[in-house]
Amino acid sequence: MQKSKIRRLIFSLRKSYNLEILQKLSLTICEYIENLLFYQQTEKIVYYYPKNGEVSLVFLMGKDLINKKVYLPKTWVQEKNLTFHQIYSFSDLRPGPFGLLEPPVEHPKIELEKIELIFVPGVAFDLTGGRIGYGGGFYDRVLSKVKGLKIGVAFSFQIFDKLPLEIHDCKVDILVTEKGVIRCKI
Repeated sequence: MQKSKIRRLIFSLRKSYNLEILQKLSLTICEYIENLLFYQQTEKIVYYYPKNGEVSLVFLMGKDLINKKVYLPKTWVQEKNLTFHQIYSFSDLRPGPFGLLEPPVEHPKIELEKIELIFVPGVAFDLTGGRIGYGGGFYDRVLSKVKGLKIGVAFSFQIFDKLPLEIHDCKVDILVTEKGVIRCKI
């Protein structure tokens, strides 16, 4: 199946669920993440802000704002790049491109090489850690430079046995769905 067909399929499936169900599934995913030892021991965590029915980690972010450093992406459309800036509360966030809430650029930035743990959104994932994003390559550019743990989060209907990946498509190390944690066979 082509990437464009996979994207259409997943978008259609996500729309078929009501937001309350997706929120409950997201909370279950958050519970699995909370039990990961690496997550518990990590002080600086890079999240993403959910859009259009994506897995929401807002519950974890809110808890982590109290005792960890939380970073979110700032989108640079012209450069097709992301930088990650610390937030201190949800009130810091401002609308950015693509309708996402983003941190102010003036907030402290974490260098990609210093990221210990990054949560990665995606349209679809496979059991080897392969990922199909939205098509802009923003996360692929970032993930190729991140040495820390890359955790893909998705609903189980977003997981495939094998995706049609290209050479530039970066993989994640672990997947977390509402059904549990998958250590990817890389």
